[in-house]
Amino acid sequence: MSDNLQTFASVCAGGLITNIDPITQSSQIPGSAISLINMEPSLEGGYRRISGFANSYGTMPGEGKVLGLTVNGEISQGIFAAREPETGTNYFHWYNNHYTVVVTDNQAASFTIGETITSVTSSSDATNTGITATVISKTANGSGNSIVLDLGKLPTSIHAAGNVLTGATSSHSSTVIGTPTVIGWIAVDSSFVADDTDGVCAAQTTGGAANLTLNGALADGGAINFYTAASLQPRKLTITGLAGNNNSGVTFTITGTDSLDIAQTEAIAGPNGAVTVSSTKYFKTITQIAAGGAVTGNITAGSGAGQYRPTNPSFTDIDIVRFSKYNWSEEVLVLTDGVNQAAKYNGTDYIKLYHENAPAAPKFSSAFANHLFLAGDATYPFNLYFSSPLNDTDFNPANGSGVINVGFSITQIIGFRNQLYIFGQNAIKRLVGDNYSNFLLESVTNDLGCVASDTVIEFGGDILFLGPDGIRPVSGTNKIGDVELETVSREIQKTFESLSINEDIVKLKAVVVRRKSQFRLFFEAANSLSLIGAIRKNPSAQSTFEYSQLVGIEATAVASGYIGQFEFVIHGDSLGRIHRQETGYDFNGADILSVYQTPYYFMQDTDIRKMFYKVKTFLKTEGETEISLGISYDFGDTETATPSSFTFTTEGAAVYYNNIGTTYDEADIYDGNPSPIKTTSISGSGDSISLTYVTNNKSPSHTIQAVTVTYGLGDRR
Repeated sequence: MSDNLQTFASVCAGGLITNIDPITQSSQIPGSAISLINMEPSLEGGYRRISGFANSYGTMPGEGKVLGLTVNGEISQGIFAAREPETGTNYFHWYNNHYTVVVTDNQAASFTIGETITSVTSSSDATNTGITATVISKTANGSGNSIVLDLGKLPTSIHAAGNVLTGATSSHSSTVIGTPTVIGWIAVDSSFVADDTDGVCAAQTTGGAANLTLNGALADGGAINFYTAASLQPRKLTITGLAGNNNSGVTFTITGTDSLDIAQTEAIAGPNGAVTVSSTKYFKTITQIAAGGAVTGNITAGSGAGQYRPTNPSFTDIDIVRFSKYNWSEEVLVLTDGVNQAAKYNGTDYIKLYHENAPAAPKFSSAFANHLFLAGDATYPFNLYFSSPLNDTDFNPANGSGVINVGFSITQIIGFRNQLYIFGQNAIKRLVGDNYSNFLLESVTNDLGCVASDTVIEFGGDILFLGPDGIRPVSGTNKIGDVELETVSREIQKTFESLSINEDIVKLKAVVVRRKSQFRLFFEAANSLSLIGAIRKNPSAQSTFEYSQLVGIEATAVASGYIGQFEFVIHGDSLGRIHRQETGYDFNGADILSVYQTPYYFMQDTDIRKMFYKVKTFLKTEGETEISLGISYDFGDTETATPSSFTFTTEGAAVYYNNIGTTYDEADIYDGNPSPIKTTSISGSGDSISLTYVTNNKSPSHTIQAVTVTYGLGDRR
């Protein structure tokens, strides 16, 4: 029989395929999978069990689920999140990894910027032993000698008073005195500034027409500037009277400047009794308030609603907070939630994009052609709003802003290659041009659109979105001004059909893993089957999409981006915890299930029985793990006997650490095991054979690169 033995070989490539018949799949794409769970198409070939995630950023303040996330290494320290507050109005936070410790002996200068230091306990506080951090700045001036440390990840504790810091490069040691500054989530103040009825003018009267004296607490040098640390925004002017005094016949003329430092005036009628009247315009500065006649009794003047934060945020019915970014002169984040006005944050100021011509509750934002575009307001779902050029707070049409009715309810907007794409559920349009005078709205398609707003991503030099029939790109063609729309998820069409039935597909969220040329689509529930999509080169050097499924990750919000040279992929869950993906080999302490099932190999003829003797598995391992190998015959026929599963272990691979990366919790780098082939003796017969590889552990990841099956031919059935 040995003379008749043959070998069938299959290289693992093609990803999960669910929309093809088993004969075609086995004969034409034998390296594909009929089941592929928590195994990612690897850029190095084969299918790799995905890395884990860890609760690197703890639980952010608030209640309920994480509403939104973003990563932006140009602002603060790069990690931002939104969650409904338990009290107050601050729902937007950034994560602080830096803290300052004061050290003794005027020795802060001895530490080297960028060096790693360790904490060695010199007291009973043993919990701090071995915690490392990086020196990012220092002061040593004889008093208050301090160093600022970057932890890079959430520690169990921080360097405490009495601990000794030892520099890895300088070898200098110094003792911590006092309490280090707190690390963790820092709230961004989103509350409005309370009215101040006498901050402009203290109580006063006039005998006739005269200028009021600007002598309130906000006055400085005979003028008022509302744009101070206490306000940070232009404000309305208020005038408050006393009971029994009628000043409604007195006109008060206000002179000052607006938010753009343009001179403006406004005349308002005075109060009748103990009431407050207000300007309609917002003033950044006030230089004069002229009373047109005698003021009866005392009146006061103060500051009313602010232009950029006229009210506190509302948290009723917020399901998601979305972020976009731009840089006209500085890096800026824009927040939209579909309930409140859009807001922006530059690392210092939180400003609502409040304007009488701006949408009251937009869901989407995107910068394009030096304008900020807003859309998705439930009251005006067809409208696309844009600011004046290079001014995101100005929606005055006289200054170059405007509104465009696109003809359908907008489900997302995104700027791409000098065009702004506008998605609806059943149509797509694009905006070209660079200002209100030449903006032109063009139709892309009236046959389909985006059914899940948060699946629109820029990926692989293209835009991807979830249409009614799967994932589609918006691709430029050789025809100028033309686009192609084609499904790139045809291989898993049945999977999408199943998702549409069993899941709320509208809530599907996408995140890009750039260093792996990969995107991931998440449902919120941990037990939902989410998706991985990846671009790989086929043997013809053409880029192809390959897919697999994810399970075990609860993601109410996802985001990715670079902080320095490192990519951060993060997600939040229903308990307010924020996790970093692509780290470790477990799901925050839980086992990772992985499954790879091959097609049913029939070796060119489905009617000839084969006797199967041996399976060789070509592996790339990152350490020791245990893999279960299951065998199935005859295209899964339940009448055919199925052997017990086989188990084999991998040898541990040598490992070296990326010293820079360890500061930022990067995965270790492995060289692969010296014996990458595992041979398993099997016995059984059938028309066809399928192999299933399963792990469910916290062990290091492995990559299955290829398989071979040794068999002999029997009789024709």
